[in-house]
Amino acid sequence: MIEKMAEMVGVSPQVLIITIVVFVVLFIILYIKMSLDEKKGVNSEEKAEIRKIISNLVPDGTQYTAAYAHSKEVYGSARMRREVYHYYAVGFRPDQPNHLWVVPIGVEHGKIVYTDPIKASSENLNYVGGNAYQLQLNFPGGKKNVYLITVSASNTKSGKECQVNIQQKEEAEAFEKFAKDFQECVNRERGVDKKGRVVKG
Repeated sequence: MIEKMAEMVGVSPQVLIITIVVFVVLFIILYIKMSLDEKKGVNSEEKAEIRKIISNLVPDGTQYTAAYAHSKEVYGSARMRREVYHYYAVGFRPDQPNHLWVVPIGVEHGKIVYTDPIKASSENLNYVGGNAYQLQLNFPGGKKNVYLITVSASNTKSGKECQVNIQQKEEAEAFEKFAKDFQECVNRERGVDKKGRVVKG
């Protein structure tokens, strides 16, 4: 069987076996790394830092659920692709779905850095698009002022795509419900649907 497979891909059986062994070893190493990162992420420094950012920067921040959020934007064509990653600390209260606090963050030399918090509500949003898994906050000013917000339960370090180890199953489940209520609340107050079209009364 190995000989037939080797013949199909045009290599010797020895090369095929070595290639398979290398892939298996790499997969095991990756799996072990991800498992360790997941364990680290349950009570990680980064998770505590997200909590601290929301508690300190948001008015009555300790009353809010704090979560790590991210998004990815892809620009260009099939030949020239550019991926841009964004990271946020978000603060939300399930009992107050009329607003969401968003704090843009970054990671520099292994430390989380942040900018000023933004309170997203019907007062400063045109509409809220997307869905419960990825909210699209559309501020006035066109595409450059659109924030995509995804709160994932499991976040493990994987280069630019994810620079933190944060496990947040409860927060992600709470955000999913909150996101739906927030979207409905803001759009209702704005008199629009989730594509920003005016709802005729």
